[in-house]
This record gives sequence, C-alpha cells and structure tokens, in this order.
Amino acid sequence: MAAAGAALAARPATFGDYPVRKSDIAGSVVCIVCFLVLAVVNMTMLRRNLARGHKFIPSGAMFGLCMARIITFSMRLAYTMHPTNTNVAIAANIFLAAGVIILFILNILFSQRVFTSRHPSLAYVGSPFYNVMRVFYISVIVFLIVLIVTTGVFYHTNHTVQQGISQFRKVAMVYFVVSAFMPIPIVAAAYAIPRSEKDETWPVHYAHWIEKYSGLYAPDPRKKPSAAEFYAEIAQGETRRPVHVIPPPERGAREVSVALIVISSVILTFATAVRTASNFVVVSLLDKPWYDYRVTMYLCIALAELLVEITWIVGRVDLKFYIPDKKWDQSMSSTDSDKDGLEVDGETEGELDRVLRADDTGALEKQV
Repeated sequence: MAAAGAALAARPATFGDYPVRKSDIAGSVVCIVCFLVLAVVNMTMLRRNLARGHKFIPSGAMFGLCMARIITFSMRLAYTMHPTNTNVAIAANIFLAAGVIILFILNILFSQRVFTSRHPSLAYVGSPFYNVMRVFYISVIVFLIVLIVTTGVFYHTNHTVQQGISQFRKVAMVYFVVSAFMPIPIVAAAYAIPRSEKDETWPVHYAHWIEKYSGLYAPDPRKKPSAAEFYAEIAQGETRRPVHVIPPPERGAREVSVALIVISSVILTFATAVRTASNFVVVSLLDKPWYDYRVTMYLCIALAELLVEITWIVGRVDLKFYIPDKKWDQSMSSTDSDKDGLEVDGETEGELDRVLRADDTGALEKQV
C-alpha cells in the first residue's frame, strides 16, 4: 500500500487524469457515437445545401471537428488499452488539445460577419479591420502548431527542457482562452460603435432569396439570381467596393445570430479556461484538483463541443451566417447572361476588386 501511494505521489496530475478501463472505455465509446451522429448530420446538411447552390463551408469545418473528435476518443480508447505506450499517449493528448480550435475560428468568423454587416465601411476586404482579423486567424494556427509540437516533444525530454516547454504551452493555452472569448467583444463593438453615414449608404449584398432561417427550410435554387441580376443593384458610377453580408436585422434573424455567438463563446471560454488551469498548477496525482478529474475532461471537451455543435445545427448557422457564394455557376442562375460564371467576393476572398476593375471588354457595364 505504501509503495502504491508513493508511486501515485510521484506522478503529476494531468488534465483528464490517466485512463482506466472501467470509466474510459464506456465514456470514449459514448463520445465516439455522439460525434459520429453529428458528423452525419453536418455532412448531410453540407451536401444538401451544395445540391441547391448554397455553399456554406463552415458546415464542412463542423464535420471536420466531429471527425477529429472521433479520432481523439479512439486514441483515448487505445491509450486506455495500452497505458504504458508513450506514442499512444502523445497522440491522444495532441488530438485532445487540437480539435476545439475549429470552433474558435468559426465563432470568430461569425462575429466578424456580424461586425461587417453593421459596419461595411470599416470591414470591407482590404480594410484595416479585415487585415487584423486575417492576422488573428493566422496567429491561432501558429499557436496551435506550438501546442502540438510542445505536446509531442514533452515526453522525450529531460526535466529542465520540460519546464521550458511548459512555458510555451501556457502561453498557447492562454491565447486560446482569449480566442474563445474574442467573439463577444467583436459583437459588442459592432453594436457599441454607431453606424456612420458611410455604413448606411455603403453598397452591400446579402442572400435575399433565403426566405426562412430556422427549421428544416432549404433554399430554393430557382430563386437564386444570376450574377448579372445580383449585381444590377450596384448604382451606376459606384466606385466603392460592395460588401457581402449576412441577412439584415429586418429579416428577423440577427438577434438569434448574436445569441448563438455569445452562448457558444461563453461555453468555449469556460471549457478552455478549465483546461488552461491544469497547465498552471502542477501537483501530484494524490492531490489533484477538480479540474484534473476525468469527468471534467469529458465535460469540457466532449459535452462543451457537442453543445456548441448542436446549438449551431439547431440554430441553422448555415442560413443565418451565410454570405453569397464566391462562384456563381450558370446552372444555379435564373438567366443565361453570364455564360462562364462570375467570380465574386466572399467575406474572406479578394476576387471582387479584380472583377469590378476587369471591365476592359465592357462586360460589367452591360450587367449594371
């Protein structure tokens, strides 16, 4: 008994605790099944929307998260069956840390679209706000790489190097807490900053052919206009770059959209903060705090992410946060005025400026 106690005291507590067959086999199987069901739902929605000319890439990212979590808990199962295998432990911990980044990025993207719809004169493609957001997305990926690398090498270094590596991990985790919370101040700024005259008059376009934003509604491809019809709204002589935005408040979806962002941000921030705490407090396994318990890991990883995904699916983010597609295909157009399709700007694309200036042949003047 004394030897067992000494062995436990020598092992450091870790987030999610060390796997045991009695608890982790059942818990991992349940999580795999839940994420598998959501993966099927997300892929079904993505394929259904694509078939109707409604391309919403975040649905594919949500599917990707589900697949990442299926791998995560499969590795947890393998770690449970082979607790002394260091490589399996490394893989399990890497996947445990990495998957949630997809939700961070998507929630920030949704908040960016809310800000853009409120202040198109400040958030058009190429604006300072737009460029800052691009840098922020890149920084999240960079810190994810830092977290993956430090997790991978942590088990193969001595104690001195491990202490240095842990500092990088702490910085990365704190940055992820900030990333999880970031959508709230972005949305708050969108409503706190008064709309200027430029915002009121700036040329914007949204998917006005979408009639509902809830339930089982699917956009009717026959009501989707051609590129020529869509851009016929641009005033003659307008030199400002049109901005693609989400549906305006009068369509009845904006309040729910903001609520989806805030609720998701609160859930993700709390879950990430709990995970981060385990990196700052190093204690023995005998004195582990509540946030290192196994049940905490399942709540902060599986349950939190399942809640966010279900909230987004039920809340129909594929309709509420949709902006017009980058590629307008003739098959989805109601007229034949654009035979080859027209490349237009999405929120994170830079093509519209080229299209608006590529009028050497007079094509754009004919459209407007």
